[in-house]
Amino acid sequence: MLNLIRADVYKLLKSTSFRVCGVLFLLLMGSENFLYHLVEKMGGGAGTQTTVISRIQGTDISYQILLAIVISLFIGSEYTCGTIKNLASKHYERNKIFASKWIVSVLLATVYFAASVVIVGITAMFYWKTGDMSGTVISDTAGFLFTKYILVLSITSLYVMAAFIIRKTQFVLPVVIIGLDVIGIIAVYGDMGLTKLLGHTVQLSKYWPSNMLAQIIQSGVQHAELLPGILTGIVFLIAAAAGGVMHFKQVDIK
Repeated sequence: MLNLIRADVYKLLKSTSFRVCGVLFLLLMGSENFLYHLVEKMGGGAGTQTTVISRIQGTDISYQILLAIVISLFIGSEYTCGTIKNLASKHYERNKIFASKWIVSVLLATVYFAASVVIVGITAMFYWKTGDMSGTVISDTAGFLFTKYILVLSITSLYVMAAFIIRKTQFVLPVVIIGLDVIGIIAVYGDMGLTKLLGHTVQLSKYWPSNMLAQIIQSGVQHAELLPGILTGIVFLIAAAAGGVMHFKQVDIK
């Protein structure tokens, strides 16, 4: 198992998609506070309440599209090049093959998430004061970031599952980049239909990971419902991994 993980980490680090998306990630996160500060200045200094802490809390997660691209190409290329078939023919257990790529993908998501918070926190110091550093604020911020992190991991797990099910890179990319968000939008319209049909409010769509993540970010630290977010993230993290490995164990590898 460790040998598989080491091999997958090596292949990921050597891949062009990882390097290109890594550069784009650094540019994206490095420029976030510059652009935010620029917008504040254009607005006449309306953002005087902005602090380093508030910027850390509001760290952008638009890097998810880069994460989706890297994971799609990382797993899709394994099918295109026949690497998956070779591994299976060498009598590696399929659940271990899947687990290795899932673990490496989750590690990548963890690096992206942690790096984004650190980069935003450091660059924010050039523009704003630190802000309230009381124990309550720190604990609230930690809980807020942890909830976002769990939801990012659950979405990453869905990326991995989709990549293993679809397999072909040219189809995986649009599905993971657009398809998962489309499902969230369809779920919202489904809620509207059920609400009209049943005569009372239905909000099942908010438990789709991308919808829950958007809702928590929009609510902010003070008003976000963290426990539902954490539970939603854990459920989809496990369910996507289980669904992906069950499919992979049953499907023929060509």
